[in-house]
Amino acid sequence: MGRPERPLDGSTGPIAAFAHDLRVLRNRAGNPSYRELARTALFAPSVLSSAASGHRLPTLAVTLAFVSACGGDRAAWERRWRSVAGQTGGGAEVREERASVPQQAEAPPDGVHALASGVIRLARPAQLPMGSRTFVGREGDLADAAEMIGASGPVKVPLLVSGPIGVGKTAFALRLAEEVAADFPDGQLYADLGGSGTGGRSANGIVRGFLRALGVPAHLVPDDPMQRIGLYRSLLAERRLFVLLAGVRDEGQVRPLLGQAPHSQVVVTSRARLLGLEDTNRVELDTFSRKESLALIGRIAGPARVRAEHDATDMIAELCGDLPLAINIVGRKIAARPEWAIAYTAGQLADRERLMDSLCVGDVNVRDRFIAAYEQLSPTEREAIHHFGQTGAGWTTSIGVAAAMGIMIETADELLESVVDAGLLQRANVAGRYAVSRLVSAFASERQREPGPFAAAVPMAGHRARKNAFESLRHEAVRTLPGGSSEG
Repeated sequence: MGRPERPLDGSTGPIAAFAHDLRVLRNRAGNPSYRELARTALFAPSVLSSAASGHRLPTLAVTLAFVSACGGDRAAWERRWRSVAGQTGGGAEVREERASVPQQAEAPPDGVHALASGVIRLARPAQLPMGSRTFVGREGDLADAAEMIGASGPVKVPLLVSGPIGVGKTAFALRLAEEVAADFPDGQLYADLGGSGTGGRSANGIVRGFLRALGVPAHLVPDDPMQRIGLYRSLLAERRLFVLLAGVRDEGQVRPLLGQAPHSQVVVTSRARLLGLEDTNRVELDTFSRKESLALIGRIAGPARVRAEHDATDMIAELCGDLPLAINIVGRKIAARPEWAIAYTAGQLADRERLMDSLCVGDVNVRDRFIAAYEQLSPTEREAIHHFGQTGAGWTTSIGVAAAMGIMIETADELLESVVDAGLLQRANVAGRYAVSRLVSAFASERQREPGPFAAAVPMAGHRARKNAFESLRHEAVRTLPGGSSEG
C-alpha cells in the first residue's frame, strides 16, 4: 500500500481537480504504491507521482498508463484530459514539460519506461503479405468473422481460423484484414509460425521481431524473454493493431503471443483446432462449394472459357476435390495455355498416379504442402495414411483402420484425430467416419510406393491379408453406419 501523499496546494483550477481525481482513482484501486503502479504502467514511479501532484497536466500517455494501472476507464479519462488541455493550453504545457524534465527522470537505465512514456516514437508496421486478387467466396464466413471482431467487450478475443491443408486459411485471414483495416489504424504485424524446422518458430524470436517492427530500438528490447513478451503485450494493449499469426502448430507455440488487448486483434490460422486455447472465437473453413470452385477458375482463366467448357471445368473441380489450393493451381495452368482445351487438363488430372505432378505450377504445389504435414506424423500415423492410398476410397472409419492395423478402435480414433489436426483428413457427419480426399489418397499411394524415409511402415508380409480385413470392415461399416455408402 502506498504512503500518504502531500496535500494539493489548494488550487481549484482544472489541473488540480484532475490530479485530485487521479488520486481518488488510485485510492479506489487499493492505494498501491507508485513503485507497484510502475510495474504495470511502464513509467518511472516519479513520473506517476508527478502526474497526481497537481503542478502541471501530465502527458496523455502518462495519464492513460496511470488510469489503466488503476483499472479506470481509459476512454473517459482521455476525454477528460483533452478537455483540461483545451482549457489550460495543455498542448504547450506538455511540450514545455518534456523540454524541462531531464530525460533520465522518465527513462530508467533499462530504457523500457522511456519507450512507454513516448520519448521514442513507435512505428506503424505494415507486415501483411499481399492478399490474393482472385479471392472468391467465403462471404458467410467473412461476415461471421467480422462480426466477432467488431463485438464490444473489455478485450478483443483472439480469432482462430482452422481447416485442412490448402483450404485457404491465410488467404481468408488476409481478406478479413482488408475488410476490418479501418478499425486498426496503428498497423499490422505478421509472422509465419510454421517454418524453421519441425517445431516451428518460437514466440520469443517472433516477439523480438515484432518489437523492432513497432519501432523499439535494439538496445531497448529486453534480454529476458518474459520481459520481452511483457513489453510486447503492453504495446499490444496500448495500440490498435491487427496481428496475423499463420501456420500455428500447437497451443504452446502461440499462447505467449496472446494478451489482454482492448483494441488490438490477433488472428491465428492453424490446421489444428487448438482446443487448448480458451476464450477464442473460431471459424472452421471447409473446401469450396462447386459454385466457388468454378468461380475461381473463371476469375483466373476467364469466365468465357469456363462457360465454353462448363462440363470439363466441373470435372476439374471434382477431380481436385474442390480444394482451393488445387483449384488455384489448375486455374493458373489453364490461363497460361489458352490454346489448350480445358478438357485436356481434366484428362491429365484423371490419372491418379500422376495427379501430384499435375498439381504444380512454378514453386507452388500440393505435394509439398502434404509432405510438410506428413513429416510431422508419427510412424503409426503415417501407417494410417498409407491405408488411405491402398483403398482409394473417399472415406475411412476408425473401425476399418483398427482392423487393418491391428489396434483398438479407441486407439484408431485418437490416431485419426491426429491426422485430422495435421490437415490430411476431414471429419464426416457420422461419429468414427472420416472423409479422405482424392488428393490425399493419391498422395498416400505415392508415399507408399516411394522407398526411403517415406516408405510405408506396413511390412509386405501379410499385406494382402490386412488389406482384405480392411475392405471387409469397411463394407461392414457401410452397413452399420447411418447413411452408409460404398461410393467415394
